Amino acid sequence: MSVVFALATPPAKSAICVFRVSGAGCFVGLSKLLKGSKYNIGEFHVRSFFDESGLIDRAGLVAFKGPKSYTGEDSFEVYAHGGLGVMSSFIRAFKSVGFEEAVGGEFTKRAFLNDKVSLNEA
Repeated sequence: MSVVFALATPPAKSAICVFRVSGAGCFVGLSKLLKGSKYNIGEFHVRSFFDESGLIDRAGLVAFKGPKSYTGEDSFEVYAHGGLGVMSSFIRAFKSVGFEEAVGGEFTKRAFLNDKVSLNEA
């Protein structure tokens, strides 16, 4: 399966926005966005995220190693500032490293396929 991302908060100006990313290879793309900055699985970090034009934001990061994640895959979450420009920059940056925008229900579908949730829970 491909690496997918989705905005987990409403697409409106707010204090923070949260992005979720899941799929094999997501840490490769994450490393590019962090310009090689290190992080530990399961710990909260504040890191600088970059795209081709420079700094996007200093944001919170938590990475999860599959199968110990909601989807059962390697995944991470980004807790960024909630400005519309920041959200748009993250979307462009995620796409630039090969991540695809998730369709509705994609994360739960992956959790079901990886035996993390039952059909009733899904």
